[in-house]
Amino acid sequence: METNDGIKVRVFDLAHGLVEYDDIKFIRIVSKEYNLLIMKDYMPIIGEIDGSISIKNEDVNLNYDPVKAYYVHHDNVFNLMIKDL
Repeated sequence: METNDGIKVRVFDLAHGLVEYDDIKFIRIVSKEYNLLIMKDYMPIIGEIDGSISIKNEDVNLNYDPVKAYYVHHDNVFNLMIKDL
C-alpha cells in the first residue's frame, strides 16, 4: 500500500504539459487580495491567482512569480493550470 506524506501536485502549462510532484509539504499562494498556505488535509478550495505561487518539500522548490493561473485543491491533490507566466 502506497503512503503519501504530503500533497500531490499537478502543474499544467502549454510549454511543459503536465508535470506531477508527490509528497509536497506546502503550497503558498500570494495575490493582491489574499495569502494562502495550503498543507495536507487543507479544506477543498478553488480559485484564480494573479500573483505568485511557491511549491516546496525537501526535493522540490518551485516558484512561479508572477503567474496567472487557476487552481483546485481537493483530497490532498492540488491542480494548477497556468494561463500566463
